[in-house]
Amino acid sequence: MKKLGIIKKWVKEGSKILFLGCGSGEIIKSLQISNKIKGFGIDIDENKVYEAISSGMSVIQGDINSDLTDYPRKSFDYVIAHDIIQIMTKPAITIRQILELSDKIIISFPNFAYIKIRFGMLFSGKMPKTKILPYEWYDTPNIHLFTIKDFTDFCKNEDIKIIDKNFTGFNKKSIPKILMPNLFSEFAYFLLSRD
Repeated sequence: MKKLGIIKKWVKEGSKILFLGCGSGEIIKSLQISNKIKGFGIDIDENKVYEAISSGMSVIQGDINSDLTDYPRKSFDYVIAHDIIQIMTKPAITIRQILELSDKIIISFPNFAYIKIRFGMLFSGKMPKTKILPYEWYDTPNIHLFTIKDFTDFCKNEDIKIIDKNFTGFNKKSIPKILMPNLFSEFAYFLLSRD
């Protein structure tokens, strides 16, 4: 799984990690095996949380839009927000809170400027669907549609340092950073810090 390869590369062995929107904990479990992390998770879905706890993981049910202030400052080595920024109620506020919890955060998201999305809208005149974004416009969980350029500008405006970035495109293959990632990347990964 490409996303795990990118995340595993960035996470130091033995790190204490909070995974936001962890679901049933597949990525936490994989990182526990490969990187020997101490993994914690939070998810809003009661059934997924129960499944994660049943598998022996330290996961709580909670809403990342309101419950992150319950954690002490700088209590994690990394906070991972994989594929959830676009569904947050107020992503700017939540990202600021995440940066209070750790010196390093990993954020990943679908790029709404991806060439297939652009052409889909241009030629069909309708909201496009892709494998990563298979939803109809009326039932999508994505409430914030943004691009790699939008996110980069946000980081600049917020004085957030981009330590590293990675992009995947057609068939989840890595896209070279110099090859117009805003156009050719379906999914983006950012390793960030406030320092």
